[in-house]
Amino acid sequence: MRTNRSVILVCILVSMVLLLSPVYAEGTAPSKVNVSIYVYNVRGFDVSTGEYDADFYLHFKWNPDEVPKNISDQVTSFDLMNGRIDSQKTISSDPGDIWLGISGTFNKRVDLKDYPADLQTLTIEIENSNLNNTALVYVADQNESSLDKDVEILGWVIKGWDIYTTDHFYPTFGETYTRLVYKITISRSTSILFKTVLPAMLLMILGLFAFFIPPHDLFERLGLLIAVVLGSFQHHLAVSGTIPPAPYLTLIDAIMVTNYITQGFIIAISIYQFRQEEEKGLRLNKRMPFIVLAVAAVVFILIWQLL
Repeated sequence: MRTNRSVILVCILVSMVLLLSPVYAEGTAPSKVNVSIYVYNVRGFDVSTGEYDADFYLHFKWNPDEVPKNISDQVTSFDLMNGRIDSQKTISSDPGDIWLGISGTFNKRVDLKDYPADLQTLTIEIENSNLNNTALVYVADQNESSLDKDVEILGWVIKGWDIYTTDHFYPTFGETYTRLVYKITISRSTSILFKTVLPAMLLMILGLFAFFIPPHDLFERLGLLIAVVLGSFQHHLAVSGTIPPAPYLTLIDAIMVTNYITQGFIIAISIYQFRQEEEKGLRLNKRMPFIVLAVAAVVFILIWQLL
């Protein structure tokens, strides 16, 4: 009887020690795998669809002595969260060290609010297919990751790249997965500004030349201003046709709307001057270019901030 009591007491003490130990109280620490990405080609970024292709090397590296086999066997089971794999090949596969060559098609939501001075980010986002962050954690390897110096994206300037990890929670499953994100930041080439913003500015300045025409020559002024308005419409349509329809005003839209309002203001002032005495109209005419520019600046700021 005493022996049975002693066995029961020992079992209770062992159970209490196990329950109070960090391993059981807090759970086993997740396995860590270093991941790097080397992008050597980016093709066909289509702003209308947000789609682009990329070729890259994917490297998984870990300590085989610290990562259980049931975890290491699933390290290369991953999904591209913002695209699909078109082709994949294993370059090398050693314990704790796996290199893959991958070609994929990706997509992103394009924000054209600042067009034509917009920045875009092209990303490659990876999550493990089976293991959440209680079992496996990706660690972004900044030192080994890179972007090939020969990568070019037609019509864009590459500003830089970055690689990092973030936690992504799935409410339906109540689980969080580590997501590895490789990001390339690009901006439009300077030439696009000369094709979009510069003509709009020249049209606005051309409208100011109406004040070099005497106030009593109203029809000559109106002829110039109507030509400027029609030219503005044509330019706006041409520029808008190069990007997909957006449910908001872009930067070039704000510039062109400011242009329309400014030209309308000049037309109204010209009619007002025509109805005044010649001497008064000439005095007003000297100040009007500065007033118009001030009005244009205020209108642009209001449109850009409120719409």
